[in-house]
Amino acid sequence: MKEIVEKWCKIAENTPTYLSRGVQDLVLKKGFTGTASSDASLKFAIDDLLDISNVLPLLRDADENLLHPTQRPAEWYSQIIEDVAPFLENVRMIMKVMPEEELKDLMKLCAWMHQPQIIDLCFDLMTRKDEVALNSHECLLLITAALERALGNLFLHGDRNKKVPSLFRDLLASRELHVILGISQVILLQLLLGSPLSLNLRNLIWHGFVGFLDWDAHGYASVLLFVCASIGRHLDGCRSILSVNEIIPRRWATFKQHQQGRQWPKWSQFMQEEMLLEAVSKTRGLPSSRKAIWLRAIKYHQEGSYGRCCALMMPEIEHTLRLIYCAVNECPARALTAESVVHYTTLDVILECGDGDESNKPRMAEFLGNGLFLALLDMFVQTEGPRVRDRFSHGECQLWDIDVQLSRHLLALSTAILWRADDEKVSCVPRYSPDYTPAALFHGELIQTIQAIEHWLCLVIVDQPVIDLSAWPAQCLPLISDWLHNWSTSVNHLLINHLEEENSRQINDLVIKTNRCPLSATWRRMMSQIVLGSQRMTAHHNERNSSASSTLSSWSLRSRQRSTHARLDSYMCLFVRAVQLSLLFPIAVSCGGQVIVNHAPTVRRMKRNVTRWADNFASASVNNRWVDLAECARESIQSMEILLASAVVFVH
Repeated sequence: MKEIVEKWCKIAENTPTYLSRGVQDLVLKKGFTGTASSDASLKFAIDDLLDISNVLPLLRDADENLLHPTQRPAEWYSQIIEDVAPFLENVRMIMKVMPEEELKDLMKLCAWMHQPQIIDLCFDLMTRKDEVALNSHECLLLITAALERALGNLFLHGDRNKKVPSLFRDLLASRELHVILGISQVILLQLLLGSPLSLNLRNLIWHGFVGFLDWDAHGYASVLLFVCASIGRHLDGCRSILSVNEIIPRRWATFKQHQQGRQWPKWSQFMQEEMLLEAVSKTRGLPSSRKAIWLRAIKYHQEGSYGRCCALMMPEIEHTLRLIYCAVNECPARALTAESVVHYTTLDVILECGDGDESNKPRMAEFLGNGLFLALLDMFVQTEGPRVRDRFSHGECQLWDIDVQLSRHLLALSTAILWRADDEKVSCVPRYSPDYTPAALFHGELIQTIQAIEHWLCLVIVDQPVIDLSAWPAQCLPLISDWLHNWSTSVNHLLINHLEEENSRQINDLVIKTNRCPLSATWRRMMSQIVLGSQRMTAHHNERNSSASSTLSSWSLRSRQRSTHARLDSYMCLFVRAVQLSLLFPIAVSCGGQVIVNHAPTVRRMKRNVTRWADNFASASVNNRWVDLAECARESIQSMEILLASAVVFVH
């Protein structure tokens, strides 16, 4: 542990820049060259600068055909950036001395982005006289995310059914933007944002490769704000868009669905900002040039600006984790930016989960501790988790919607990370039960399903199924047997309590032994359909009983209705048994079982039958197709009985 901490701190203390040599050449030397004042022929008036088509003569080696950013060689980017540098320099100098009224005119031209609060904040940051570099750093974070969001909205103009490309460089290569913006504007955006071989401003800042003192943050932020205004000027004269109101903004993402029914870990609630302040000031694991960013983020949290706190904090968390990753894996060179997209060391790489084999546990998990590692996975990486860094960096959420819980949790994670460099605080790293791992989601949906079927426990007396449970662990055998044979609310509650106790188990064995084909997706879909079917069947049964009791004396139920209800009653035992057997596999896995089937065709038949049964169960009450549902239930029961006889193996 001490050796890793020393390596981590050594990288932080002895690395003057986290930009590789090629990226330094582009960003620090060619991006801004200082040529504007010496070459009067390249000076433009503001109106001329806003017309980006005037840049086209500078793009002498750029063809009129739109290419994907990754299709252009590094030499092309190097040459074109050098050619465009005088234009960038002029923009920077003009923005420095621009009168307030003209700045307000630029802000109005950004109305097409439909993010007035962000635009106001960015221009405010750029006009402050104190902490210029730090203000520009924050502005660059916010405007890169806002611009990606706005360009995505522009991409959807005319066809809301399209899907916005998930990668920024793919968005900038789209024909939709080419048609609306023109080749000059698109190439300029690609130079600034569109490829690891370009200036790549968004990735450099959001992945934490640059601090506010590492480059001309004010210059690049000025250029991006100006580009946003120039797009607005272009759209004013665009025939295909009569008004910016035709650009319909997409719905904002929120984190409410990730907080409903879940509480952030208790340890994040007792973490105080003072703990992180102490950790930041004392740790050797942070470059001294970055500490001001952390301190500003903490200040924002204390002031109630939770979104701004999170935006500043996330790149710094990733940067710190990257330093730890390089120390743990003895690869200090990977702390720098890469020369190609393949070798970027980002959060998804840093927090790789391994293959589920405890003997092949990721080194990061060993160093950070399981609790902290799982909490980071839940927050940043898991597919169905909040993925807060992705949502912030792509401009998917509004800063003003972020609440104190998320901000406090990020501060707590940061404190726990920095404590790893302090021998006295290592033991304080917390325990954590994940919410968004495949295992946790599987457990959660199983419990939700068992809770859902509880509403129709009273509808039927179940026949006792004949199932061999001799292989099941002794501690859960009585409960499972009781659940199968004694269909009641009390037994259902006991089973739910037992499964909640098992919630920390890692389910890595939901596979077919012969072809490693995952079954968890099939079962999760099945369970969601059972929940829907249970809700509909209960509503149908209650409506039927209510209607029948109110009209029994007048015999107002038609013959066809009585026949339909009678069929439902006659098949109810069959439906219950199909549900029980369908859930028995997930319950077995939750109790420590492995599902191992050596005959792949049997598995495919089971998946097909179970999926068909669950889909029909979810929709049968809508059209009273009880006979069809009964046939599906019989096929599903048969498949389940065959598999239950041979496929469940328990690990002791």
